Amino acid sequence: MADPGLLRLIHVAGAVLLLGNVTVTGFWAAYLYRARGRVPFRPVARGILWADLVFTLTGATMLVVSGILLIRIRGYALAENPWLRQGIGALAASTALWLVLLLPDQWRLQRTDPADDAALGRIFRRWSVVGWTATAFLFYGLWAMVSKA
Repeated sequence: MADPGLLRLIHVAGAVLLLGNVTVTGFWAAYLYRARGRVPFRPVARGILWADLVFTLTGATMLVVSGILLIRIRGYALAENPWLRQGIGALAASTALWLVLLLPDQWRLQRTDPADDAALGRIFRRWSVVGWTATAFLFYGLWAMVSKA
């Protein structure tokens, strides 16, 4: 059986990677969008996409795998722990937004002609609103797990 202390460390590190990356990605993307006349848009958008894929997937995988193992080791029942349901639900909602809307929009952003301001603006605004919503779900999940409220 895995060491619960090590699993908690992996769980917290996964949360830090995931939350840190999605938060920083939002700020870098906003900067890039505002500076698109001075900064080469496509290569930076591609870099943001790949960093998001690598760090979001790595952090989420660490979080989910260690979380499942901790639930099993500790014998937590979902029915008896609302904070656990809330945290898992928030992660699921954020993940659904990321997979269904954010990733496709990130691909569109890095492929859109930087001179097409109308298309770029439309995609970026939706990506930003959905992205910050998904990020808020993650922070709510963190609050639910830490406060156990």
